Amino acid sequence: MQKQATNPNQSKTTRQLPHWQIGLLLLMLFAFLAASYAFLQPRQGGNQVPSILFLAEDEAGRLQLFMAEEPNWQPIQLTHAQAEVTSYAPSPDGRQIAFAVSYPIGSSQIHLLDMQDGSAGPAEISLICDNAESSLPVWHPDGRRLLYERREPPNFSRPQLWWLDTETGETRLLLEEETAVSSSAQFSADGSWVSFAGSPDEGLRLYNFEDGRSLVIASDVGTPAIWHPFQNQLLYQNTRVVVFHGENDENHDEHSHDYATAVSLYLATLDATSSNANFHLLSEDGVFNDGNATWSPNGEWIAFGRRLAGTNTGRQLWLMRPDGSEAHALTNDIATHYGPPSWSPDGRYLLFQQYNSNTPDQPPSVWLLEIDSGEFTQVANHGLLPAFFTQQ
Repeated sequence: MQKQATNPNQSKTTRQLPHWQIGLLLLMLFAFLAASYAFLQPRQGGNQVPSILFLAEDEAGRLQLFMAEEPNWQPIQLTHAQAEVTSYAPSPDGRQIAFAVSYPIGSSQIHLLDMQDGSAGPAEISLICDNAESSLPVWHPDGRRLLYERREPPNFSRPQLWWLDTETGETRLLLEEETAVSSSAQFSADGSWVSFAGSPDEGLRLYNFEDGRSLVIASDVGTPAIWHPFQNQLLYQNTRVVVFHGENDENHDEHSHDYATAVSLYLATLDATSSNANFHLLSEDGVFNDGNATWSPNGEWIAFGRRLAGTNTGRQLWLMRPDGSEAHALTNDIATHYGPPSWSPDGRYLLFQQYNSNTPDQPPSVWLLEIDSGEFTQVANHGLLPAFFTQQ
């Protein structure tokens, strides 16, 4: 069949699209390309998991501070101390990290690591204790002062809380006229309250810097209180006796009873003007050891650890509401110890160390748990005391 030649002078009969339709198609194309470009870029902002700090051994076998970042979580050594780094705390704005170094000769130091540009700068010695153990720094929300625990001879079992002004190097007792045991300091979100543990007989003590109010809460555990992210509420532990009733007999005096000691979580809500508080038991009835509690960033959930009291079973991760309701387990492996947990700033993840009692020769590892999906991600094969690190 012979093809018909086309006359170049003949007008085209093909229907052309209106200009508005062409414009619409172009907009759709540009939108598709923009979406594709955004999809292909690395995750930024709120979807990105913050950097993670943790302690791990260096090549010489000394504990040092490390940092890891997604996606490959390659550890970066931040400190190169000539002795063990025993504890650390990032400043509220993330510009500095305070860390304590303990020397075998009985002396200790507190250093400040500069993190101005997101990477480790020089570490400066802020405090030297020639004949004392100083550790566990806790920053005041003002970002200048911190509290640390100081133990002096001859009785190193009697810790006392001391202030350290990181700009001047001045150090003094938390409360000038107080010389009793004090440890496990924590500040309220606005910095107006400090809580700390006294002796088992003294319990948990609270002091208000603005008006001098003080409060004592019954607690014989000695662990830190955990303040609400924006309210004057705090979580704390205390032991209590749990009673088990024997035979099914309505007469309480006739059936038998068994007793066991549990460690339970409580919520204290402080009165706005007086030295009073309301207390609420959060733990369920049962012989549990509940602890390592921490608030979610929005204050709507509490993550905590639970194990059977008086046993060596692994502490599991749990969630519950601030009134104790909706309590449910996130992990279920009695051979594995999880925690203490900490929340990511967006509330999506829990960060914790994990230890398997079936392999006692292996050190703890560092893990992330995405709460909604239940997905676990290993951050470090070996690591202790992990914490999220963010900068303002």
